[in-house]
Formats: sequence, structure tokens, C-alpha cells
Amino acid sequence: MNTVARLAGTFAVLAVALAGCSTDNSTTVPPPTTDQATETARVLAAATAVQGMCYGWDLRANSSSEGASVSRGSSLGAQVPVDSDPTRCPEYIEVIARVTYTSASSEAEDSASMTVETNSSRVTGADLARRLASMGFTTSTFIDEPGFTTMHAALSLPLVTAEAGAATPVPATGGSAASGEPLTALPPAGNDFLRDRWGFLAFAGGSVLVGLAAVAIGVWQRGRVRKPEEPTGRSTPRPGTRPPTRPAKN
Repeated sequence: MNTVARLAGTFAVLAVALAGCSTDNSTTVPPPTTDQATETARVLAAATAVQGMCYGWDLRANSSSEGASVSRGSSLGAQVPVDSDPTRCPEYIEVIARVTYTSASSEAEDSASMTVETNSSRVTGADLARRLASMGFTTSTFIDEPGFTTMHAALSLPLVTAEAGAATPVPATGGSAASGEPLTALPPAGNDFLRDRWGFLAFAGGSVLVGLAAVAIGVWQRGRVRKPEEPTGRSTPRPGTRPPTRPAKN
């Protein structure tokens, strides 16, 4: 039983160590979730109905200008580029995030950049990018949560456009022009540590429980074992005294 407890404890320690030390070596840039992209497109459509300006996003998996799009959407839809319909979107603004992940064996660091492009003469992309950066949309935020951060940067475009004097402000309690639903925040991105390591943590917790159960059973069994009784019918000499000797024969 002690062997089982030691093995369970060893597995628990190894699992916790792996959970703490494991890292994501993937170079794939994760896109936003379907719910995040859908909600972002809905909120941007509501802003477009008020301001007359279309908004969009483009998350690319490479820091170069030729990076492949991981997620692209706009006021026109969660998967519809903002420049795809000049009739419905004669003027548009699009935030472009470029994120590059390097492998663990590479000496290069992960990198990210953000730009804003527009065909409107009322505002410049550089001014809007500067305003987004001042709101906290920096390189580190795009590296840590590329999909989630890109969605929030896109949602901030109507605000910074209004601040730049290129559009009327959108009411904070405004709703979708199509559904009348109130604007809501994006679903939370979740905790990376628990999401990436839940398997390790579950295994560690199970191993700890097995170890504790083994120890408890061992203690219970030892309590049931009786101590050996002293033999009867023969006197035991006291400590420090010599046993009696037989008288010598004549």
C-alpha cells in the first residue's frame, strides 16, 4: 500500500510540473471564436447604421504585408471583407493586425503589429492607429490574445472615428438597426492556463486523491493488527537481574 501511495504522489508531482512547465510551441495564430466574430459584426453593423461608415477587421498570421488572413469580417458580416461591396460600403475603415509566432527552438521573438486602412478622406489610418494604441492596443496584447484583441480593436473603431471628428458618436445604449438588440460585450476569452492544461491538472488531482486513499487504507489496516502477546507460564526476569540457576547435582 505504501508503494501505491508513493507512485500516486510521484505521478501527481510530475503532472503538476508538466502543467506548469508546458508551453504552446505552435506557430498557429488562433482566430476569434465564432461567437466573438458574429457579435463584433453585429455591433459594427449597428454603428454603421448610425455613422454611415463601414468598419472591419483583418487578422493575419504573418507580420509581413503578405500574411494570410486568419479572420476577416466587417459590418457586412462575420466573414465578409469590408471592401467587398462598394455600394453598401462606399467608405470604410479596417483595422489590420499582423501576428507572428515563432517556435520554441527559434531565437526570434514573437511579433505583432497593428495598422488601420481607410478609403475615407475624412480621417487618416495613421491617426486612428495612434488613437487605438493610446487605448491599450499594443504589441503585447495582440501577441497574448490575437483574436480577442482584434475584435475589441474593431469595436473601438467607431469610437476613435468619432473622436477624430469623422463621424457622429454612437450611443452607448444603441442597438442593432436590424434586430433592435442592445449592444453587448464580447464573450470572455477565458483563462489560458486552465484551458491549455486542464488535462494535466485533472490527472494531478486524481493522483493526489489516489495517494491519500492509499495512505488512509494503510493506516486503517495497521490499526487492526494486534501486538504479539507475551508467552504465559514462564516468568520473565526483571531487567538488571540474573535468572535463577539450578542447584548443582551431588
